[in-house]
Amino acid sequence: MKLINMLGYAGLLPFVLLPLAFHMQWHMQWLAGSAPLLQLYHLYSALILGFMAGVLWPVLYQQQNTAAENKLALLAVSFPVVSIISLALLPGYFLMLQALLFLLLRVAEFGSGINRHYSKDYQNLRNALTLVVVSSHIVMYAVLTLSAA
Repeated sequence: MKLINMLGYAGLLPFVLLPLAFHMQWHMQWLAGSAPLLQLYHLYSALILGFMAGVLWPVLYQQQNTAAENKLALLAVSFPVVSIISLALLPGYFLMLQALLFLLLRVAEFGSGINRHYSKDYQNLRNALTLVVVSSHIVMYAVLTLSAA
């Protein structure tokens, strides 16, 4: 397996393990409390969204400097900005907003034509990673909602 694929899938581990740890935290005394786990999940999610939006930059840099590319560059930087603002101002909605932002980032790659610059293997990797990350956010929201009830 290529290193990029291994790193991509390894990056999913916190998206899988943190919701599981959050769900199980009241059964296991050795785990940290739920607040630090949720904060860690939020921060990791914002970090990865910023990283994935940053992947657009090399493709944008190679294209001509047209108004469409300038708009796309502004769009690319808006993802992590909106993520951090929503974490600060709308923490109760953050998980669902993040799920939407990850999905919209992938949609933007298709809509802008950037996806055509990716190899088929990378396109498949991005699809799989996005599906798992979006699902993880929905699961974490459900776990958080059920634990609050």
